Amino acid sequence: MNDDTKILLKECNAGTKMAVQTLDQLLPSVHDRDFKNSLEKYRDAHVSFGDKLHTMANRGGTSGGDLGPVEKLSARIMTGMKLMLNDSDKKIASMLTDGCNMGIKSLSAYLNQYSAADDDARKIAANIIRLEESMSEDLRQYL
Repeated sequence: MNDDTKILLKECNAGTKMAVQTLDQLLPSVHDRDFKNSLEKYRDAHVSFGDKLHTMANRGGTSGGDLGPVEKLSARIMTGMKLMLNDSDKKIASMLTDGCNMGIKSLSAYLNQYSAADDDARKIAANIIRLEESMSEDLRQYL
């Protein structure tokens, strides 16, 4: 496995872990049942991608992209503070839309930056981008 593939898988894995962590933190605050069901579906999809990424990274002899403790704590505190100010479904949808947009932007940049990554790594990154785009579109009805 070449270095570009390893780095792309690591970045994709870190992104899916961040998404799962954020969704886990926000789900208990969601009021609308349909909204909650939708977010649970997207959470499960991110977990599934994370499992695939972990398997791919292990096959290549590399570890997955774990978030550092400072990153985890910082994201948790930032999300918690925003929820303390406003825990409406509208605010949650807005926060998640911003996260989806960041994920799309970051993964697109990584695909360009690590162009020598193998086809499987590039395909899973593209599929995660499509998942983020779909989630962002579904969130619009709650904004």
